[in-house]
Amino acid sequence: MLAESNIDESLLKDVIRDKFGIRLVNLTLVSKWEAARGYMIESSNHKSFFLKIYWDDKISDSAFRFADDLFAKAGIANIAHPILTSHGQMRIQIRDFQIALFDWISGKTAQEHKLTDRQLERLGELLARIHQSKPIVGEYPIRENFEISFKDRLVAIFSDISEMTGDSTKYKRKLELFLGPHRQEFMQELETLERLQLKLKVRRMNLEFVNCHGEPSPGNILSSDNGEIYLLDWDEPISAPKEKDLLFFKDNVEPVMKGYSVFSKDTVIDQDVLEFYGHMWNLGEIAYYGSKILFKDYSDAQNQIWLDNLKGGWDFSF
Repeated sequence: MLAESNIDESLLKDVIRDKFGIRLVNLTLVSKWEAARGYMIESSNHKSFFLKIYWDDKISDSAFRFADDLFAKAGIANIAHPILTSHGQMRIQIRDFQIALFDWISGKTAQEHKLTDRQLERLGELLARIHQSKPIVGEYPIRENFEISFKDRLVAIFSDISEMTGDSTKYKRKLELFLGPHRQEFMQELETLERLQLKLKVRRMNLEFVNCHGEPSPGNILSSDNGEIYLLDWDEPISAPKEKDLLFFKDNVEPVMKGYSVFSKDTVIDQDVLEFYGHMWNLGEIAYYGSKILFKDYSDAQNQIWLDNLKGGWDFSF
């Protein structure tokens, strides 16, 4: 969630009326989004929508098209897909930000509400259908290359905190207190990641690539009020081995794979690939949030959010 940046809500109402033909009667901030701002909006005909506002938008147009294709062409209903404007657009540029509109799904994320085994099975079924979607919607154009794109940022973070002085800002010191004692473990993890990277680059031609959500983390999984399971935030889909998505369910493998097997016969987990993605997630979270705290100029309120996200984002168990 972004803690700052003001938005002209009257402008949003005008744009939504003009571009989507929806007349708003209420606009409520949803304060749980990390890289965007979200609003629940209610229309004059009593229908609810989710309006997502992107500030630092690096999301490809193909990501929006992919979610729409999964819904419209592959018939996968339990995903958050963009609502088209009257001119067929999936997102709109307004001043220095972009907006996209989705149907509102009332419920709680898996971060807020523990999923039942049956819900985990349904989630496995949903993932398998997405992974088997290539014959219908084609292969997603962004393909896994097993590169460690954040390596330089990660090394720079540990170099910076090792040279920190008493003049450093409060949140830089907090980051140093959190990461500093684990420097050796993280550097060892980077070495492990690089060994796995070399191994997988050799094996790449023999790995099966499927269409993946990319980050089905607990915050991107919604349990609706009627118990249905939905996948949200199709910001980073990718063509990759299935373990890219299955990584997030290593503590719930049995029910997820039970559901997965309903739609896919490929149920064997490749441990090298799973470990690669596990280490990528751990170290990528440090590089992402750490660089924001160390090298950007955010408010204390926003830095606290980045720090909290970082503390909840890594796992030594891979």
